[in-house]
Amino acid sequence: MDAPRWNLESIYPEFLGAKYKTDTERLSSAIRELSETVGSHTRRTDTLGWVAGCIQGYNKAADLYGNLASYVYAVFSTDTQNATVAKELNRLEEAALPLKRALVSFRNNLAEVAVTVKEKDFQEKLAGILGESYDYFLAEQLKLQEKQMSPEEEDLAEDLARSGGNAWTRLQESVSSTLTAVWDGETGERKTVVQLRALAFDPDRQVREKAYSLELEAWKRMEIPLSYSLNGVKGFAVTFNKRRHFNDDLESALFASRISRKTLDALLGAMEEGLPVFRRYLKAKARYLGVERLRFYDLFAPVGESTKQWTFAETRAYIEKQFGEFSSAMGRFAKHAFDGGWIDAESRAGKVGGAYCTGFPLAKESRILCNFEGSFSDLMTIAHELGHAYHGHVLKDNSAIHSNYPMTLAETASIFAQTLVFDASLAQAPANEKIHVIEDFLQDSTQVIVDILSRFYFERDVFAGRAAAEISPGEMCQLMIEAQKATYGEALDENFLHGYMWAAKPHYYSHELGFYNYPYAFGLLFGLGLYSRYKAEGEAFVPQYDKVLKMTGRASANEVTAQAGFDIENRDFWMSGISQVANYVDEFERLVDA
Repeated sequence: MDAPRWNLESIYPEFLGAKYKTDTERLSSAIRELSETVGSHTRRTDTLGWVAGCIQGYNKAADLYGNLASYVYAVFSTDTQNATVAKELNRLEEAALPLKRALVSFRNNLAEVAVTVKEKDFQEKLAGILGESYDYFLAEQLKLQEKQMSPEEEDLAEDLARSGGNAWTRLQESVSSTLTAVWDGETGERKTVVQLRALAFDPDRQVREKAYSLELEAWKRMEIPLSYSLNGVKGFAVTFNKRRHFNDDLESALFASRISRKTLDALLGAMEEGLPVFRRYLKAKARYLGVERLRFYDLFAPVGESTKQWTFAETRAYIEKQFGEFSSAMGRFAKHAFDGGWIDAESRAGKVGGAYCTGFPLAKESRILCNFEGSFSDLMTIAHELGHAYHGHVLKDNSAIHSNYPMTLAETASIFAQTLVFDASLAQAPANEKIHVIEDFLQDSTQVIVDILSRFYFERDVFAGRAAAEISPGEMCQLMIEAQKATYGEALDENFLHGYMWAAKPHYYSHELGFYNYPYAFGLLFGLGLYSRYKAEGEAFVPQYDKVLKMTGRASANEVTAQAGFDIENRDFWMSGISQVANYVDEFERLVDA
């Protein structure tokens, strides 16, 4: 396996080295300057200059913190047992507390001059000073001011988060990255739960079943600390959301997602209406595998005659080619990312599972973590994460404020990039391999619609239960099983579900990112909508695509999607995406039953 490790030297030559320490000092200085500017509000008669100074100061401090925090987490996520890195992560969070304190004070002071700030003449003059409009940012800050606690309470909350909510998060990361099970009793070979989950793609059903059983046993051994972790994270969030005057925990998530409840209702309604489409696919897959009904460990079983194992070099060449055929700029970007050692693809102990992309605003670069084993799914994962990185590339010259887009729009570029690679793979696949390529797309789409819906149901019930009392490991497993029954339905054998998905998925373990699930469904269906426009318009769509990405940090998700010509408060829009998936289900059934 030629899977590489990433190179972080262009970000910082060494961990805790001279350049890193200089930037930590610059961060402290920038935060002090911002705090002084925010605090000068009552001494100044120049509201315009005060607002401009606060925005400039915040952008500077946020870029520094973003660069440092992304770097330390990147080091931590590939070496979760390194105590020095864990301490620095905590120290950096502490150093950033005054930045959050300054933002709280800025909102309160901004509310005092809100009438002036909202005037069109003021907005135009501010844009003249800063070189661009910040009206959406200011409107959002005024809304947040209505929700936030007093400055003293907000300061205490952020301080407590380091030893509370964030500490619980790191517990789950550390446990999940090091938890192992004995794979071979004779040799003593052990596998991490990350490696066991990867065996869900093995063609041998006995191997998949063994890995599934060992994984459940492993999570069972750690269910007590992990249940305390999840209780801690959700209890933390419940308390904060209540004190911040949100009507419920979902309202907080909607605000962060920059969507209306009507939009979420339309999305969820379409996902529920579309469940029969995905169950048809799962039943067809069961027929292909020759089983009466799929079990959870069959969800990722390979289908088709393709036995190709992708090398990392082949993966690179293929992605560069497909990106380049969409636009030369996107192709050049992919080459730059591979040449620059942006990807950590090697699977190893101490490294977190899954995949992610993180940006470094000062370096104007990104880095991608994944666990590459050579499957077609791994190819798609890298294309997906490079889509995220391309999004960051399009925004690299934006200010920190205008680079901050919501989770709902975070999946736009990744889904689009993944679809580019999928569509090319399907078109080029020999007849006997098309079923393999289609099934990979359907497998992923099922996760994003069906499994994500089960995660939404689970998290909704956990929030409701945690508001009253702590939830036991057994109760968590039962909630997860019920959520899977409600979404997968009769397509999965209810005696072989995965009650410990709440332990395996890190997305539940962030007190700041409640309901870190439906944005994936949003991204899939919005990304498919954009791809449909590309297929219809061809090369003329390319500049429009970049325009949509550039807008993601400057407006609500509703406004960004409207720019693309979509009404996301209408269920019909979301159903149009599911209809595209249904077309592939039809083809998959035809190939299975041929």
